[in-house]
Amino acid sequence: MTANDASDHNYRGEYDNLVRFASYFCQIDLVRSLSPRSVLEVGIGSRTVSNYLRQQGFEVTTCDIDASRQPDHVADVRSLPFADGSYDLVMACEVLEHIPWQDVDAATAQLARVSRRHVLISLPYLSLYFEAALRFPLARAVSKTRVWDICLRLPWFFRRCSPSHCWEIGMKGYPLRKVRTLLRRHLNIRREVRPVLNPKQHFFVLEKP
Repeated sequence: MTANDASDHNYRGEYDNLVRFASYFCQIDLVRSLSPRSVLEVGIGSRTVSNYLRQQGFEVTTCDIDASRQPDHVADVRSLPFADGSYDLVMACEVLEHIPWQDVDAATAQLARVSRRHVLISLPYLSLYFEAALRFPLARAVSKTRVWDICLRLPWFFRRCSPSHCWEIGMKGYPLRKVRTLLRRHLNIRREVRPVLNPKQHFFVLEKP
């Protein structure tokens, strides 16, 4: 599959836009902060993240249910073909919402099982939001960040999620606390991150007990 294959939404210009690249940066930045020697990426999307990490010297293995994407391994997140503790970091970004909620527990257990230490998950967050980002000289010296970002999020329970998603955080019956409770059955929540410029996504940095 090539970047010119217009049949795949991951390669269309309206998909890989500024907001999407903000999410890619967040994924990459979180991986770098964890300093893993080996990474398993479940759900490879446009390969933007795995390609960048490999160029930076990370040992990355890819896995996807779609064989046409040509991942290193073809498998379902609910049944990963890897031994326990095979990778320092296992990441599944924008993956779990594509499977029924009743299967998410089993999928999370699989991600935790094949990880040696950390799991990185991102999920879509359905909400009505207002965001303001401010960047100015010496911002990093003042606040240890290059961008001051403020986001107000309001419930939007009556809106439906993306047609390709079975559920999303913020949908009626799927509040954030419910997702946290499920994740804590298998992993400790170390951090939660909202990407600057992309309040539609919510990241969990998870650690094995």
